Amino acid sequence: YAYLHIAILSRGKKMGKSTGKQFESEIRRSLREMDCWWFRIQDTMDISRYVKAAIAEKQPGDFFIIYHGRAILMECKTTRNRTSFPLYYGDHPSILAHQITKGLACCLHGGESYFVIRRDIPRNKRVWIITATQADKMYKDAKKENRKSVKWTWFKENAYEINIKSKPIRWDILGFLRRRL
Repeated sequence: YAYLHIAILSRGKKMGKSTGKQFESEIRRSLREMDCWWFRIQDTMDISRYVKAAIAEKQPGDFFIIYHGRAILMECKTTRNRTSFPLYYGDHPSILAHQITKGLACCLHGGESYFVIRRDIPRNKRVWIITATQADKMYKDAKKENRKSVKWTWFKENAYEINIKSKPIRWDILGFLRRRL
């Protein structure tokens, strides 16, 4: 339900089913270029292709990575919204509470947890990475201020922007991890 690769409504327009899956493929290609161990965590939508009426345990993220001995949990989110990142789609949060909680727990035990946010505008895709702590604060601040979205300027000021690599599209996650760890 919570992953953006299912059809959801945004400003009255139906988003394509492939938006989130396409982004995950781009991240997969990016991870293959890195000297790390990783795997894609399957969610209910992945499992339901094989089992009718599948119910999977809530997953903490999309990818689990080991880079230079450090455990990294990574969740990918994407939107076509041009002005801001929607914190909610209807009543459902874009980043689920258990993903933030599990991310914070990962950090508490010596790992890292990141949310990779893509603004999917044709020929102008941009990606930022925020920590679980930043995501938690972002939701708490938005709740206090009764906001349903965060302007892209917040990401430009507070998040780390990932550079794009073209043909095929990939993202410089390694550059981020080298600076961060």
